[in-house]
Amino acid sequence: MKLVFIVLNQVELLEEIIEYMVDNDVRGGTVLDSVGMGRILAYDIPIFAGFRELMVGARANNRTLMTTIPDEIFDDFMDGIDKIVNFNEPGTGVAFAVDIHKTYGIK
Repeated sequence: MKLVFIVLNQVELLEEIIEYMVDNDVRGGTVLDSVGMGRILAYDIPIFAGFRELMVGARANNRTLMTTIPDEIFDDFMDGIDKIVNFNEPGTGVAFAVDIHKTYGIK
């Protein structure tokens, strides 16, 4: 089993991702409001205020989605997520997964 993290800069795609998850029998997940480190540096730490120019067009917030995916559907699942988000395009977001050694409370 994998723990998948999707940091989504294009928050308007969140609904489509959740629909895709349900269509693929992935029923559980957690969505968090999140803020990128660059945004914090540029706006909350005065010494890095020069970074504001680099933040033009950047979103104030993004969403971080966490879910567990069985190993047997992981590759297909991630291919489908990449078709929705297209992680190769700059500024769309990032995704990564880690192996889960043991779970509690997950069927």
